[in-house]
Amino acid sequence: MGGPRLEIMKFGVYVFFPVGVMLYFGGPEFYDSYVKGIRFWPEYNKTHQPPTTSDEVRSALDKMKAEREERWRKVLQENNNN
Repeated sequence: MGGPRLEIMKFGVYVFFPVGVMLYFGGPEFYDSYVKGIRFWPEYNKTHQPPTTSDEVRSALDKMKAEREERWRKVLQENNNN
């Protein structure tokens, strides 16, 4: 259909376009200007830290139980008022 010149052109595009994209986006200038300043992970102090000792686990369970009971009480009070 297109002949050998078209096939050579398509081959050149298929080979050199990905290489050019990798050279541009993989270069240190692109990394320094667009990627380096992005913080992918939050600070450790702001993340959830599960309890590690048995005392911390017990206190966390007690806290969750108290919060659950408080929610139940609120729901019961709302049902009683209606």
